[in-house]
Amino acid sequence: MPRSIPASDTSAEPRLGALLARLDEIRRELDRDDVDLEDQLALYREGCTHVLAAKRILNSVRSEVEVLMAETDAAPLRGVEE
Repeated sequence: MPRSIPASDTSAEPRLGALLARLDEIRRELDRDDVDLEDQLALYREGCTHVLAAKRILNSVRSEVEVLMAETDAAPLRGVEE
């Protein structure tokens, strides 16, 4: 039966590495010939949930990196030559 990613805090989103590891497990389970249709659908749904969570994490990181890059360009570090 499909399992979800364990989280120590249910309000916290899982880490990207855990999401990717579970997606890889789901892919391997879906590749098996002995998984029935209902379980395949459940695995697929779970995978979709993890993909969306991973996209949220990546978008958040991208936004943070863009802010940091803008701050760095606006205020160069002292003693660092370009």
